Amino acid sequence: MTTYKELFGKYVQNVASDPTSTDAEGQIWYNSTSGTFKTALGSYGVWSSGGNLNTARGLRLGGVGTQTASLAYGGSPDNSASTNANESYNGTSWTTIPATLNTSKYWIGSIGTQTAAIAASGYTGTANTNTTESYNGTSWTTVNAVNNARRDSMSFGIQTAGIMAGGNVGAPTFVSALVESWNGTSWTASTALPAVREGGGSAGIQTAGLVFGGTSPNVATSSSLSWNGSAWTSTPSLNTARQYLAGCGTQTAALGFGGGPPFTGATELWNGTSWASSPNSLATARYTLAGSGSQTSALAFGGGNPSPLANTEEWTQSVTVPVAGSWSSGGNLNTSRMYLGAAGIQTAGLGFGGYNNLSSPTTATEKYNGTAWTSVNNMNTARKLLTGCGTQTAALAIGGFLSGDIPSSASESYNGTNWTSTPSLNTARFGSAASGTNTAALVFGGAPGAPVSNQTESWNGTSWTTSPATLNTGRNYLGSANAGTQTATIAFGGQPITAVTESWNGTSWTTVNSLNTQRSGVMGAGIQTAALAFGGSTNATELWNGTSWTSNPTSLATARSLGAGCGTQSLALLAGGDTPGFTAATEEWVGPYSTLNYKTLTTS
Repeated sequence: MTTYKELFGKYVQNVASDPTSTDAEGQIWYNSTSGTFKTALGSYGVWSSGGNLNTARGLRLGGVGTQTASLAYGGSPDNSASTNANESYNGTSWTTIPATLNTSKYWIGSIGTQTAAIAASGYTGTANTNTTESYNGTSWTTVNAVNNARRDSMSFGIQTAGIMAGGNVGAPTFVSALVESWNGTSWTASTALPAVREGGGSAGIQTAGLVFGGTSPNVATSSSLSWNGSAWTSTPSLNTARQYLAGCGTQTAALGFGGGPPFTGATELWNGTSWASSPNSLATARYTLAGSGSQTSALAFGGGNPSPLANTEEWTQSVTVPVAGSWSSGGNLNTSRMYLGAAGIQTAGLGFGGYNNLSSPTTATEKYNGTAWTSVNNMNTARKLLTGCGTQTAALAIGGFLSGDIPSSASESYNGTNWTSTPSLNTARFGSAASGTNTAALVFGGAPGAPVSNQTESWNGTSWTTSPATLNTGRNYLGSANAGTQTATIAFGGQPITAVTESWNGTSWTTVNSLNTQRSGVMGAGIQTAALAFGGSTNATELWNGTSWTSNPTSLATARSLGAGCGTQSLALLAGGDTPGFTAATEEWVGPYSTLNYKTLTTS
C-alpha cells in the first residue's frame, strides 16, 4: 500500500498548534493538543460585507464584471419605477457614474465587463423594450435592438459575443424559450431552450454557457441546462429550486446565489458535473439581485427582500476563510456610568468622568489592563459628556458638562499618575469629539448650548487655538477616529442624528462617504484610514477603510451610546455608556481576520 510519505514526500507532523501558512493546504498533521488529525482545505467559500450601492435597487438590475471591478446599471429603486443609474465598484466602494443608460429599465439582460458591457432589452416600468445599449467605460451608446423584446432573460458572454435566453415577452405568450445570439453588431435567432423559462441564473461565454433555476412557468425550478454554442443539454439540477437568483462563473465552475420567493441566501457551486450546496449563505436573503465575478471571487449586489437593497456582499473561496469582527465581554468598570471620556488602547485603556445619577458628574478615573479595571487618581474637575484622547499614561480630558449642566471649557492632562489642569478651551462645550495626543490634540463639534457647534480647536501642549476651518456639518455627540492625529482624523455621526462623515487633513474638513446607519452618541476608534464606529442610537458596528464604511455582521452585545470607546480598528474597547441608564459593562472588539479552512479528519 502506498504511504502518505511516498505520496507527498513528508511524514505526518506532530504539532501542538495548527499551522497558519497557506502551504498547509492539502497536508495532514497531528495536533497533539486536540488529539486529532487535521488538514487545511479549499473552502466552500464565505460571504462578507462590501460597500453599499449609492442607489438601492432591485428587479434584476444589470450587473457585470469581477469582484474588484464591477458595473451596476438600471434596476428599480422602488419595485415599480425604473432607473438609468450607473455605478462602478473598485473592490471596496461603489461610485456613481455620470454616464447613465439612455433608457431607464429593469429585468435587464446584462453581458460583459466593467468597461465593456451590454444592457439588452428589459422592462421600462410600463412595457418591455427591445433596446440594446453598449458601454465602453465612458458612455452608453444605443446599438441594434433585440429581435424579440423581453424582460428577465438569462444572459451571458462578452460585449462582442453574447447569449440572451428565455425571458418574458409579454402577452399573449409571456414566458418564452426564445434564444438570441449577439455578435457585437446585431442579434440573431439561435436554438431555443428545451422549455420556456425566465428569471434564472446564468454563467459562461457564448459557446460554453449555463442557465439554472428560474420559473418554467410560474413555478420555481431547479433545472440546469448547458449550452455548447449550438445546442442545450440537461445537466444535474440545483439542490434548491428558486427563481430570480443570480449567477456568475463559467460553464464548468459556476456559482448560483439568492433567489426566491421565499427569499433565500442559499449558495451553490457547480463543478461541471453536479451542484453542491455551500454551508454559507448570503447574510441578507434576497431575490432579483445582480451578480458578477467567478466561482472563487464573486459579488452580490442589490435585489429585494422585498424592498430594494443597497447591500453588497463579497464571496471568497480559498484555503483561507475570512472571519468577521466580533465583540466579547471584558471586565466591568468599578463605577457604573455613562457620558464618560476615554483614551488608550484595548489592553491599556483609560476611562474618566461621566455620571451615574441624574445630577452630579464624577471625577472618577479607571485604567484597564486588558482584563480588569482599576481605580486611579481622580480628575480635578468633575464633569460629564466630556471627550478625551491620548494614551493610558498620557491622556487629555476636554470640555464637558459641569454640575448643573453648565458647559465646561476645562482641560486636564494625565501623566499616568495624576491629572493636571491645563489652559482652557476657547469655547466651552459638551458632546464634542477629539483626536491626537496630550501634547498635540484636536477637538471638534459639540455644543456650547444651542445650536450645536461646528468649531475646531487645536492643542499644542501649552494652549488651545481656534481654527478658522469648521466642520461642514455642526453637531454634538459625534464619534471620531480617536487614535488619529491632530492633522489626520475623521468625524462621523452625531446629533442632530446623522450619518455624515468628514475627513480632516490638518487644514480643512471634507465631507466623504457617510455611515450606513445614521446615529447619535456614536463611539469610535482607530485612525483616519482605518476607523471603527460602534453603538450610538444603534448597536451596529461599521468599519472605515479610508474611502467607505462597511457594516459588520456582528453587533454590540449591549446597545448603548456615549460610553468610553478607544483603541484601533482591529482591537478596540468600549466601557460604560447609556443603555438607556448607566452601565459598567465592557466589551472588547477583535477586527476581521483570515484563518485557514481547517478540517478535522475522522474515520467516518
